Amino acid sequence: MIQRSCEGVKFRHGLPLDTLAPAATVWDLERHRAFQAAVMSKDFYDEEMSRKQEALAATPDMRGQRRAILAAMELGPGEAVLDLGAGNGIMAREMLEIVDPSGSVTGLDAAAPMVAMAREVCPRASFVQGDASELPFEDASFDVVTAAQLLCFLPEQDRALKEIHRVLRPGGRIVVLDTDWGSLVWNSYKPDLMAKAVDIYTRPYADAYVPRTLSRRLRAAGFGNISCNTMTVLNWTPGPDNYAELTTSFLQSIAAASDDFSDDDWQRWVADQEAVAAAGEYMFSLNRYIFSAQRR
Repeated sequence: MIQRSCEGVKFRHGLPLDTLAPAATVWDLERHRAFQAAVMSKDFYDEEMSRKQEALAATPDMRGQRRAILAAMELGPGEAVLDLGAGNGIMAREMLEIVDPSGSVTGLDAAAPMVAMAREVCPRASFVQGDASELPFEDASFDVVTAAQLLCFLPEQDRALKEIHRVLRPGGRIVVLDTDWGSLVWNSYKPDLMAKAVDIYTRPYADAYVPRTLSRRLRAAGFGNISCNTMTVLNWTPGPDNYAELTTSFLQSIAAASDDFSDDDWQRWVADQEAVAAAGEYMFSLNRYIFSAQRR
């Protein structure tokens, strides 16, 4: 289902926003795992992808996101932090500046190339490769656990949340940031082509609508004192240092791993975005949600 607004194109892939049936927002598991394996492969996370990760992390949008997450975490010196889906390690490096020298930061990521990248970026933290649904840590090991843009990749979100609950100390805190891709407004003169591009971009996700069901899932996993704030990534103009521009570079890489988005599709998509920008009608807006909760 696609809904259009007069100011741009607002995508509703799957169900309307007021529908909370998680099974309907998670696509075929076998297909998901096959496609995710392709885009998470060692060859995919090459030197070029590393540069893209660094460039994305340096954008004002992502710097603001990290500030928002850190504010929600309320870190203090001496705390033990677990960063799930640690990615390139930049977030871990910023957390370590707060908890060090008596505290610690441990990062976990499913992709070995990302773990290697994080170790280069933040050598003072500890990074391990692993599955967030089966954490390789002892019970009650951490004061704070954070997961930014991780649950969307996990077919077994409930299991991961229970694992987070297990490794947190009593009273420990969890901070989760994730995106509802149904909130996307990416202006286009070719809405069908844009819908196809966004579908390709979100295929690595197991669930592109995590925030809709996260409050319930947190409660079921044993968390209380749940709160939620929203932040919007908003780019009104194209530019080399904005989130949308670098999302485009990731889209190009993901589309190249797919048989469903041809070179002609890509050229038409680029031409469309150039036309939108030339007309002064460029717009990219996406809502992200930060959930905070406490282990009961």
